[in-house]
Amino acid sequence: MSSAKKKAPLARWQVTVTIVLLFTGILLSLQFRTQQDFRQSLAAQKPDDLVIIWKRLAEKRERLEMEIEELRKQQRLLEEKSAAGSTALSHVITSLDRLRMSQGLESVKGPGITITITGDAMLLHYDLVDIVNELRATGAEAIAINDHRVISTSGFGDKDGAENIYITVNGERLYFPIVIKAIGEPSTLQTGLSFPGGIVDNFRTYGITLEIQKHEEIVIPAAKYISPWRYARQGTAPPPPPIQLNPGVVEGEPVKQDTILGKR
Repeated sequence: MSSAKKKAPLARWQVTVTIVLLFTGILLSLQFRTQQDFRQSLAAQKPDDLVIIWKRLAEKRERLEMEIEELRKQQRLLEEKSAAGSTALSHVITSLDRLRMSQGLESVKGPGITITITGDAMLLHYDLVDIVNELRATGAEAIAINDHRVISTSGFGDKDGAENIYITVNGERLYFPIVIKAIGEPSTLQTGLSFPGGIVDNFRTYGITLEIQKHEEIVIPAAKYISPWRYARQGTAPPPPPIQLNPGVVEGEPVKQDTILGKR
């Protein structure tokens, strides 16, 4: 016989008892859990306990409603601040864009006029200064000469060439025909140059003819050169006096400029 003896199989009654005990344990566990849930349910509570629970729930609901209302107020406040911030930012961006255009940092387009001067004209740089000043006085918002943007730091000059004197803008030579572009109200700009005794009549005296044409749209490029500020710094200054408009300008009648820089 082998030294390892086989275990005797379980008797039938042992299997039955094991199954019964297992199901009994499961039933007891379910019954205990059901009783616990039942005890904690509102149906099993006393009337006094239910009143206390109801009061606590009512107080909690009231606190939550107050918190919700406070959060809504904060939300409205943040939305108002956000809208105000967006409006302020939009104004800043618009002002910055206008500043960049006025300083020649951006190309611009709009209605205006062109002034063409042919190569047979005995022209000096002072004559261009006269035209630029007159255009600015009549409301030109942007000016270019042969696509050289004219800004506050632009410089005009005369230089001796091999055969004659030529005009420079910011150190670059201007070649004929010279075309001056100005953006503004076309009729006003044209009238400001051609009224009796104005720039056109004055130039005609010296044999210089200005060919003026009105356009619905003109494109003026950005400035090629922007001179850096070397000495000016940001500072505080008193507010400027109120602007007093000339009655002639208010009525739409251009005023003759007797103090234009470079007058012949």
